[in-house]
Amino acid sequence: MPDPIDETDRLFVTALARGLDVLAAFKAGDRALGNTELAQRCSLPKSTVSRLTHTLCKLGYLSQDGAGRYHPAPAVLTLGFAALAGLDLRERAREPMRKLSEANGLAVTLGVRQGTRVVYVETCRAPTRVGIRLEIGSTVPLATTAIGRALYLALPQMERTLLDEQLAAEYGPRWPALAERLQGAREAFGRDGFCASFGEFEPDIHAVAAPIAGSLPAMALSCSGPAYRLTPAEWAGEIAPQVVVLAGRLGV
Repeated sequence: MPDPIDETDRLFVTALARGLDVLAAFKAGDRALGNTELAQRCSLPKSTVSRLTHTLCKLGYLSQDGAGRYHPAPAVLTLGFAALAGLDLRERAREPMRKLSEANGLAVTLGVRQGTRVVYVETCRAPTRVGIRLEIGSTVPLATTAIGRALYLALPQMERTLLDEQLAAEYGPRWPALAERLQGAREAFGRDGFCASFGEFEPDIHAVAAPIAGSLPAMALSCSGPAYRLTPAEWAGEIAPQVVVLAGRLGV
């Protein structure tokens, strides 16, 4: 979810924002989307979306298949590659992440915050199937994942307050319970130095994570795997210390 729009901001270009929202509506695993689906995802009139997709096709950011559905075109890659090129930490993290993954048979990911979600910018898959998509560019919720909570707690208080407002709007009546869990994560992080999510995002997935101090943009490191592999106590006692140490090594 993007940051709230200030309607009094005279420099804000609404048409540009809507076009970017259309591009952001495509998620990992989507084959192609029609104007109706895009309109639903963006909460925009279908007629508006039709004009936006036409323009994005003309500019090379979308391609249209024979059924009239759309998918991201190569021009989008230039934006993504430019963003990834600025994340020097990815290069330093890749090899130690691979070693951590292989040593424990678990998935290791590096992520950044995008609104109320986390975007993976580097991943090392485990030999065993983890059960969730871990491709670079895929996203997971911030509030219910270990990596999301680590990024949440790395924010300055003012930014965290603004994020709370976004999360409250997104989760509605479920927010008070989630807010309590985030407060619990904050207390646990202050005590233990890491964040955890045991079956909260996916029932069969456990994960621990730690923020990387001084990273710009703020990043967090996570280790995840099937719930049957280790108990929560084993995650906390065996895996979390390794994640915290690596996050510390990668920090500024």
